[in-house]
Amino acid sequence: MSDEVKRNPTPFDELLGLEVLEAADGKAEVRLALTPAHLNRRGVAHGGVVSALLDVSLGGAVVSTTTAEEWCGTLELSVQFRDPARRGPLTGRGRVERRGQRVAFAAGEVVDARGRVVAAAHGVWTIWPSNPDQRKKTR
Repeated sequence: MSDEVKRNPTPFDELLGLEVLEAADGKAEVRLALTPAHLNRRGVAHGGVVSALLDVSLGGAVVSTTTAEEWCGTLELSVQFRDPARRGPLTGRGRVERRGQRVAFAAGEVVDARGRVVAAAHGVWTIWPSNPDQRKKTR
């Protein structure tokens, strides 16, 4: 895609093993190869891992719509777990449903290696015109 957002992995991405495959035009796709560290005692992906994959996927879609000056952050994320995630890799797909000047709404899902939807989410992102931490320092 021509407007693809290029970004280096964050320390959080590296910690979880997330790989951003695409983030452009209000869409994002993130892959996670499941390892034993991602699993709970029952051998399925921990809900926090799946939620993090959704947050990065939906958030990546939102970030792909922002300007270089704008910043955004997750305001709300609602996750619906549909099936245990036992087989990787898992793929998170996010898309912006609606974007305004100060808020964005996104939705997406996580699919397993067989293409089954194991979780879905929708969320709201707040958008600042500039780095909110820098603005606080100047006030």
